[in-house]
Amino acid sequence: MNRKRDVYYWQERSVLKYLNKEWVEHAVFKIDSNGVEGIGAGTPNPDYGETYKTTMAIIEKMRKLTEQWIDLNDYAEFERKMNNIVKFDMSSKTAVEIAIADYILNSKNLDLTKILFSKNTLNEEMKKVYVYKDMGYSVYEEIYDAIAVKIEFLEKISLEELEILKENIGKYNVWIDFKGIFNHYEVKKILDIFKDINIIAIEQPLPVGSEIAVKDLLLKYSVFWDESFKNIHDIMKLKDISTGLVFELTKFGGIMKTAEYLNLARSLGLETMISSRIEHPITLNWAKKIKNSFNYIDLDYEHYIEKTSK
Repeated sequence: MNRKRDVYYWQERSVLKYLNKEWVEHAVFKIDSNGVEGIGAGTPNPDYGETYKTTMAIIEKMRKLTEQWIDLNDYAEFERKMNNIVKFDMSSKTAVEIAIADYILNSKNLDLTKILFSKNTLNEEMKKVYVYKDMGYSVYEEIYDAIAVKIEFLEKISLEELEILKENIGKYNVWIDFKGIFNHYEVKKILDIFKDINIIAIEQPLPVGSEIAVKDLLLKYSVFWDESFKNIHDIMKLKDISTGLVFELTKFGGIMKTAEYLNLARSLGLETMISSRIEHPITLNWAKKIKNSFNYIDLDYEHYIEKTSK
């Protein structure tokens, strides 16, 4: 095969602390052409059925496409072709798309994030705290200087643990991500326990498919959707029962779809948050490049990362 450029991919791993799992796996994708490099990464999301193996299987198909593509600066056309290969595994698409964006930046001194994203006037940043059964509280020593925190439920916890959690977050402005794992009654019970806390917003308060039942909560709280929001159809479905929507680079396969959906959400008057699961530093850095285009920023979880390496 007469390759036009060299393309590599490999596995890296982030070692975690404070959480119940020891590590998260990442796929890294690198383009090398005449001394110009581009590098990207994607982290499989088990919530969407992605694994390291599924991501790498699709990346292998895209490696061949990338090696033979005549001009990677024809970015939009490559993205359309890639969509025919990637149906669901957005972690693989993210790794490749970010690598190409990085390649264009290095070869043409052209930053696609500045072209695709405009700044927003309001940007509020927060630190993330994961909530789960029998969690330790050493993590709070890491976020003592925060003004706002986002608590993200990984599972349901007892009333006693909720009271302890309340004691630890009471001094902050708090964003609550329910992850859609609670029913309507349970959400209202938690909000009642936290009634003396300054709640910025609630995120995914109800399971996917139950969104319409949020109307009574909208009277008192700003409501953002994450798991319920995956495409343009979802934006139109949620626009009248939302304060805003939560964006992630890996959820949408990179910066192109993220920009497209962001522009639509803004045109409808919806607020936006840029968020991230525990991702590879490359993906996180690209999210930070566009963070000022969003009203709220949830990209600070470095206190959970011990190291990232091969």
